Amino acid sequence: MTIKDVARRAGVSFQTVSLVLNHPEKVARTTRETIETAMRDLDFVPSLAARSLRKKPSRSIACVFSLGAQPADAAFHLREEADQGLVLQTFGYVTDQQGYTLVHRCRRGDDPDGLSRIASLVSEARVDGIVVFADRQDDPLIGVLQAKRFPFVVFGLDVPGTHYAMQAERDAARDAVRHLIQAGSRSICFFTGAGDGRRWHAGAERFRGYRDALAEAGLPLRDDRVVACDCTSEGGYRATRALLERPDTGSGDRPDAIVAASDRVAFGTLKALHERGVRVPAEIRVVGFDNLTQGAYSVPSLTSVDVPTLDMVRFAFATLVELIEGTRAPDDLAQRLFPTRLVVRESTAARPQA
Repeated sequence: MTIKDVARRAGVSFQTVSLVLNHPEKVARTTRETIETAMRDLDFVPSLAARSLRKKPSRSIACVFSLGAQPADAAFHLREEADQGLVLQTFGYVTDQQGYTLVHRCRRGDDPDGLSRIASLVSEARVDGIVVFADRQDDPLIGVLQAKRFPFVVFGLDVPGTHYAMQAERDAARDAVRHLIQAGSRSICFFTGAGDGRRWHAGAERFRGYRDALAEAGLPLRDDRVVACDCTSEGGYRATRALLERPDTGSGDRPDAIVAASDRVAFGTLKALHERGVRVPAEIRVVGFDNLTQGAYSVPSLTSVDVPTLDMVRFAFATLVELIEGTRAPDDLAQRLFPTRLVVRESTAARPQA
């Protein structure tokens, strides 16, 4: 298939098809969608090999955060950038070592032109490969890159049929809950962090780990011990206050441990417990995720799940370079779940025996 075949199918000139491939932002959306539909119907794939004869490799990779529709408030986007910052810094460190340039892009689900702008990185050969950060397995960007047979690796999400690097979320949560049970906790609350619609897949995997550990110990899975909150300190603070103010918790049915969705959530939880005079860990133990530096300096210091970010980044980058250089076949899938490590601090110390 050639672009002339696509042009005939779409009822446009081949020059218009070429423009969609190279400068999609310059084509009206309805025309672009008609052409893209024709490409899919004909199973048309642009020849990257032919383009490589015209353009030298850029020695650049893009980290693309492909997210669903997001709230409009500025505070949310500042938090989002903070979450992306550590991973981007790590990728920047690794790419610099290997002589590559790092490009950062973000596509939001409520931006109608976002997908075409990312696709232009491919069609114009401005980058040699892409690392995709997605919050769901059926993200449309993944489908576009697969159709174009362009080198890419998914980071932080296990997407079947793709190359990916992901932390073992289920094992991490299971290990955290096991630790709490061994320390003496029997009524463990799980903050899902799903209230803002982010990290839903990771949250689902962590919930399975939470459920597994309870079942192993013969403890019941209670719906009122699973609490949704957004992944912020404010979210953790509000969720903890609401938990403590329930009528049933005042009658002696209060949880004795909380597994927070992130360290930021856990910091809000610690503040709410302190304000209510609840002693940590004597009355309620707290575990976070991400092992942020601040956790070592909170009062009490925070037990947290440490994520092997550098190892994951090195694996993702090495896989991407193999795909770019042709030393790994696209169907020779590189997929790895990276084990986490629980860093135990004061917030989960065992209680002294009476």
